[in-house]
Amino acid sequence: MTETKKPQDHLSKVEKPKVETVQITIGEGQAERTVDAQRTVIRGITVTVADEALDDFELLDDLRAVDVDRNASRLPALLRRLVGDDYREIMERLRDKDTGRVPIQSATEFIRSLMEALNPN
Repeated sequence: MTETKKPQDHLSKVEKPKVETVQITIGEGQAERTVDAQRTVIRGITVTVADEALDDFELLDDLRAVDVDRNASRLPALLRRLVGDDYREIMERLRDKDTGRVPIQSATEFIRSLMEALNPN
């Protein structure tokens, strides 16, 4: 009996998180300014990333180190560059209640989902 394979376009697709464009205020006092940002929900956590955070040469280096060098130690820096002051809150939401630690697998999956949501392609 021969097995038939489904064509690629008939495979079930994982729904990409919805992303909305918003404006946020960053900085304080005279340095305060309004910038465009992308907001999405990943694993029940609302994440807002300023567009200017994506236009960061050093972010490219972190992405390269993770992707090409397989250097997972750059993942925290990558997430900090994207979410700024929300980093600690996100870590608390990802923290395992039993161990008190943020599992590497959980944080890695979160970052991967966030990058996929922010990717316009």
